[in-house]
Amino acid sequence: MAIDLERVVTYPTNDDDWLKTVLIGGALTLFAFLVVPAFLVFGYVLRVLRAGIDGTEAPPVFDDWGTLLKEGVVAFVVVIVYQLIPLLAFVLTVGGSLAAIGTGSEAGAGIGIAGLLGGLALSTLLALIFSYVTLIGLANYAHEGTFGSAFDLDVITSVATDGAYAIPWLYGIGVLIAANIVAGILGLVPFVGAIAGAFVFFYAQVAAAWVWGMGFGDATDLGDGSDADVDPAIA
Repeated sequence: MAIDLERVVTYPTNDDDWLKTVLIGGALTLFAFLVVPAFLVFGYVLRVLRAGIDGTEAPPVFDDWGTLLKEGVVAFVVVIVYQLIPLLAFVLTVGGSLAAIGTGSEAGAGIGIAGLLGGLALSTLLALIFSYVTLIGLANYAHEGTFGSAFDLDVITSVATDGAYAIPWLYGIGVLIAANIVAGILGLVPFVGAIAGAFVFFYAQVAAAWVWGMGFGDATDLGDGSDADVDPAIA
């Protein structure tokens, strides 16, 4: 699958009101600690996934806030469910290792340190794997509009093993890594840098979500726009 990186990176600007959208999204990201803004960002990212699946070139706008919030809450729950296994692995391995270190013996400390490093590595690997799958679940939910569709094993297995999704996923991750680097550099500037970083990260999320949606659409043969009128309401 050939991907035009410039097209992906500039996607958030494909609308006359793109600056307004980025300003709203960046502000919500900045105040995500208040929870409700975070749900609204989740809901918007879900819309972007849907736009990518449908092959829509223009980014969605912030409107219909009630639906945006409702879908954002569902998307958040989906993410939490998928991350339960990595979280459980972290608690069991790291928690057990810290308990071993706490015994005070040399043997316990050695086992604990080894277990701690191994547990962190395992948890990180599982988190990465489940993040890859989580996006498929979110994309299917964005397309189908039902909570159960986020856990459709047939769709998840089919898409996860398809290069049409895997390659765009890597591109999206690359965009987010680049954005984190830029945000980190901006963060060196006290206060203003941290604020600017929130807007950079939101912009990158939009670009990444769109290419992920396109990958899902290609992997499921939905990318021709024939399903553009799917009702996103939660069944």
